Amino acid sequence: MKDEPEVLEQTYQLYLKSNYAEAYDLLMEAGDRYPAWTGRFYEIRVDLAAVMGKLELAEEILAKALDEGYFYNEFVLRKDDDLKFLQGRPRFETLVERSFKMLADAQAEARPETKIIEPQSPVQGNTPFFMGLHGNNSHAEGFSGYWGYLTAHQWLVALPQSSQVSAKGLYVWNDMEMVERELTAHYHTLQSSYPLDPAKTVIGGFSKGGHAAIHSVLRGLFPICGFIAMVPYVGDLSTILPLLGTPGQEKLRGYFLLGEKDEHCTPGAVKLEKILGEHGIQCGLEIFPNMAHDIPEDFDPVLQRAVEFILND
Repeated sequence: MKDEPEVLEQTYQLYLKSNYAEAYDLLMEAGDRYPAWTGRFYEIRVDLAAVMGKLELAEEILAKALDEGYFYNEFVLRKDDDLKFLQGRPRFETLVERSFKMLADAQAEARPETKIIEPQSPVQGNTPFFMGLHGNNSHAEGFSGYWGYLTAHQWLVALPQSSQVSAKGLYVWNDMEMVERELTAHYHTLQSSYPLDPAKTVIGGFSKGGHAAIHSVLRGLFPICGFIAMVPYVGDLSTILPLLGTPGQEKLRGYFLLGEKDEHCTPGAVKLEKILGEHGIQCGLEIFPNMAHDIPEDFDPVLQRAVEFILND
C-alpha cells in the first residue's frame, strides 16, 4: 500500500538475515509513529518473538493485540512456519480460538464498499472508467493514491473493497464467486449514476486483486475492454483455463506489470501472458529490474503506457 512504512521493509530485510532481535527492536522503536499499522506490527512481533524462541513473549504480544481489538486469520496463526513451536501450547490455542471468533464476528458484519474518485475536470459525453482492486490483506484506501494520472485525464476511478475479512480492517479476494457478485453490483450501481464508456472501461488490481481483475475480464462480468495486472498472484493456472475460449475475447487486451525479483508471482504471470496470447488476447508485459512484489516507482508514465496499449485499436 502507498502509505506502508519503510520500517516494514527494513524489518523484513533484517528477518531474511536472521537478525531477529534487531528487527524486533526496530519495530518496538517505530511502533508509536505508525498507529494505523499497529495490528501489522503486533503480528510481526509475534513472529519475531517465536523465531527467537521466546514463546511466552509471543503469546503475551498476541494477547495484547486481541485485547486492543486486532485479530488474525488461519493463514497467519496456523500456516506460518515461524509459529510452528507455538502450535499446541494451551495458551496459544486459547488465543487462536479467540482470534478466530473475532474474525467470524467481523465477517458477519462486513459489507462490500466502494471508494469513488471523481475526474478532476468535467467530462463531456461518456466517462472513461477504471475499477482498481486492492491486494489481499489490505484495503481500498491504501491504493487510492496511485490513480491521480487517470483522474487528471477525465477518468472516473472506483476502488471496491472486498467484504472478505482477513484481519481487522484488512480484506482479501479469495472467493471468486463473491468477487463476481460484488464487482457486478458495484458496476451497476455506478452505471446508474454515471454515463460510463464501455469502450474505455478498464479493470486493474494488485497481487490477488490482479488475479481478480483478470478473472473478471475473462468472465465478462460487465463491459470491460482490458485489464492491468500489477504483480498478479494467479495461483493455479488451471482455474483460469476454463474461462478462455468465449466468443469476443479476442477483442480484449491486457497489460502485466511484473517484478524481476518477485519469484512467487512473476513466473506464473509470464506463463499466463503466453496462454492468453495463444487464445488471441493481446497483452503487453513489462518486467521491472530489481523490483520484487511492489508497484513501480514513478508510476504515472507506467500507467499511461498500460492504458494506451489497452485502448489502442
